[in-house]
Amino acid sequence: MTVDDETSISTWLSRCLGEGVALRVWRDVGHGSGCRVWECNLAAAMVVVKLYSPGFDDYSRLGPVDTAQKHALALSELPRFGVPTPRRLGFAAEREEAALLMESLAVLPFAAVHRIEAARILARLHRVRLSDLSPELAGLVARSTPNRGRVGEAPEEPPLSGITLQHGDYFSVNMAATSVGLRVLDWDLLALGDPMWDLGFLLSADRDVGEEEATAAIAAYREVRPIDEQRLEWQRRCWKAFWDLRDLRQR
Repeated sequence: MTVDDETSISTWLSRCLGEGVALRVWRDVGHGSGCRVWECNLAAAMVVVKLYSPGFDDYSRLGPVDTAQKHALALSELPRFGVPTPRRLGFAAEREEAALLMESLAVLPFAAVHRIEAARILARLHRVRLSDLSPELAGLVARSTPNRGRVGEAPEEPPLSGITLQHGDYFSVNMAATSVGLRVLDWDLLALGDPMWDLGFLLSADRDVGEEEATAAIAAYREVRPIDEQRLEWQRRCWKAFWDLRDLRQR
């Protein structure tokens, strides 16, 4: 960890929490996230700082400040709809950079029971209407490019029956299993899109999810809202082709 990192962390902590924050220990936990992410030990708590700067992986095409603001607002608003997230502790923006401060979570190993819980949470997210959100968050979500929107139409893709809020990257990497339940992380890709994209991710983006586990997760989702069977089956076939091709290339 460099002196520049320490200076950057301290500066953004002060912007989010005010002067006099005592930074004790920190470590980089942002590998592969597209942003700088640090877990920090403060005098009173462990926190996570996520820094959005020009050049980050801007898949929503909002820019760093608006993406960070969307993430921050999602943490504040979604829990009241039964979509648990880490607690938002602070947010600050300056020029073309922004930082989001969140609680640090003690994470348990992700297991089949968590995938089933995640399916119920996902169905609750998909029931949230854009009009249920604050005007500020609704506007940012409406302007966001959905993850599926980054690629063109695919052969034999079934027609889209409807759109909902979409997490965009909904699998175990972006979930924290804790002693008090699951928390859904990383809302940078929150947009309007195909709900079966999210459910397909949950069932297939983790390698070797067993059919029994997938069936239980599908049933849990269906308890809350209907499933577009044709779209979901197509998503799962696409994921199977992805994994088959990856195995072939590795061989």
